Amino acid sequence: MTAACHFSTGIKSKNSKSEIRLVQKIYSLLSQLKKKAAQGDEESEQDLFNFRDNITSEFQKHLSQTAKSGQPDYGPPIRVILEIADWAIPLLLWLTEHQRENVKKRARNRWTWPAYIHLSKREQNRYKKLLPKYNKTGTKIVEASPIELGSNLPFQFNANLTKCDYLFQVAASAIDYLVPPYDSSKFLHSRSWLWLPNHHKPLLKLNREAYAIEAANFLNSFGKFTRESFPKWKPVFESYLTFRHGLPEDKFELFPKEWQSNLDVCFRHGAEIQWFEIYKRKNRMTAAKEAECLADLQAKSKLYHASPPLQNVDLPEILKIVERKKSDHGQWNELKMELLKRIENLAPDS
Repeated sequence: MTAACHFSTGIKSKNSKSEIRLVQKIYSLLSQLKKKAAQGDEESEQDLFNFRDNITSEFQKHLSQTAKSGQPDYGPPIRVILEIADWAIPLLLWLTEHQRENVKKRARNRWTWPAYIHLSKREQNRYKKLLPKYNKTGTKIVEASPIELGSNLPFQFNANLTKCDYLFQVAASAIDYLVPPYDSSKFLHSRSWLWLPNHHKPLLKLNREAYAIEAANFLNSFGKFTRESFPKWKPVFESYLTFRHGLPEDKFELFPKEWQSNLDVCFRHGAEIQWFEIYKRKNRMTAAKEAECLADLQAKSKLYHASPPLQNVDLPEILKIVERKKSDHGQWNELKMELLKRIENLAPDS
C-alpha cells in the first residue's frame, strides 16, 4: 500500500497460517493470563477481567441475534438461554438471602429491570419476589423490593404504561449517564464526552484535570433533573443522543475541530468517511488512488465495530418510527423526537 493510503490507527494486524493454530494460540495466551492473575499480578487480573467482560458482551449479542432469527447454531441459543436462567435466577435468589447488602448496592441503580423478560412461568414467579409491587394504576410503589431494586434511579415511570422496549433502554440509559451529581474523574479519560464543549465553550481551552473539573461543575450547575427543568436539559440530551446513536455526519460535527483529524476517534464512532473528506482536501490523489484508500478505510473500520445509527437497528419499535420518513436525517429526527419525549416522561415531577 502506498504512503497516501497507509492510515495509522494504532492497531497491528497478524495473520496466522490456520484458524486452528490461531485458536490454540488464544487458549495458550489465556492460560498464561489466568496463571499470572492467580499469582497476584494486578495488570493481568485487570486484563483477564476486561477479556471476560468483552467476551460476555459479544456472547450476549450473538445469543440475542441467533435466538431472534431462529438460526441453527452450535449449542442452540434457546437452550443456552434457558440454561443460564437455570443457574442465574436461583443464584440471585440465594445472594438475596445470604448477601443482601451486596446485592442492594448493585440493585439500587439497576435501571434495566423493568424490561426483564423471563422464559418460564415458574422462574418468573420466583423472580417476582425481588420486584417492587405497584398500585393498580402503576404510578406508586406500595411494597418496596426486598433488595431495593431501582430505589436510586434518577427517573420514574408508570409500571403499567411504560413501554419497556429498546427505545426505553436508550432513553433510560441517557438519563442514567447524564443526570448529576458528577465526579470529575468521569471526564478524565473518556472520549464519550467529546460533544460537551458544544454546550460549554471554556472546555475547549482546558486539558486533563482542569477539563474534568470544569465539565463536572458545568453539568452539576443544571441542578436536579425534573420535568420542570427538562427544557434546560433538552439540548444536552439531544447532543448526547446524536453522539451515541445518530448519523455519522452529525456525530462528526459534534467533535471539536482538533478531534476531527483523529482517525482512531472517527473509526470508533463510525465517522471515518467524514474524516476522509477532509483528508482528501489536504492530500490530492487520483480517482484510482481515492478508491484504494477508501477500500482500506472500510476494511479497517470493521476492526472497530462502531455502533450503527439507531435507525439501522432492526427492531419493530424502530422500524415503525423510521418508516414515517424517507431521508436519513428525517428518520433520525423522528427517532430523536421520540427519545426526547420518553426522557421527558421519565423525568421526576420534582
